[in-house]
Amino acid sequence: MTLPDTHPRLQKRAFSLGELVADGVVHTVALLAGIIAFPVLFQGVLQRATFGQFAAMVVYALGFFALFGFSLAYNMTPASPLKWLLRRFDHSAIYVMIAGTCTAMLALVEPGPFPMILGALIWLGAGFGVVAKLVFPGRWDGASLLAYLALGAAVVLAIGPLRAALPSVSLGLLVAGGLTYVAGVGFYKWHRLRFHNAIWHLFVGVAAALQFAGIALAATA
Repeated sequence: MTLPDTHPRLQKRAFSLGELVADGVVHTVALLAGIIAFPVLFQGVLQRATFGQFAAMVVYALGFFALFGFSLAYNMTPASPLKWLLRRFDHSAIYVMIAGTCTAMLALVEPGPFPMILGALIWLGAGFGVVAKLVFPGRWDGASLLAYLALGAAVVLAIGPLRAALPSVSLGLLVAGGLTYVAGVGFYKWHRLRFHNAIWHLFVGVAAALQFAGIALAATA
């Protein structure tokens, strides 16, 4: 179970020990922060929000831990059949994290057909992405990056309801998180830069933290 021999990932330079350690530290800090932050969010949501909103936050948390957990396992595992198996789950978890984050955002707006339909479409897109990554590993990787960005941007369609339902600070944090994700893509693609993978994952961690803060502020207000 390996990548195709001609896959670009196999042509990239091997990371140094220092780069691997830095990347591992970024992932570990993100996971520890999640272990601390999500129970606090759950407690606040249980006191102030509906059961549906609480369920949305649980889905959001599962996506967060899937993303950073599989990413840590994949990036720390030496080249082997196991690594390429973990790569499938790592890339699949990105779709789950995006859809989970969008679910948490949409759960905060006024209930109605539009947020439900938009949420269903986002999860449908994420489902197709997960299947593609699990069944056809190593294919369409370039298109996948655009798919991730497009899926995350889909929640912009709900900007009106979000603006009406969320405090301005929360909305600003959500937007800042989205822009941080996009800004980090440049480092993800900058393969010759030392520590580029750790820097990319640092951007992901900061973006996730910003959006968590925006969601938590709105959900517990």
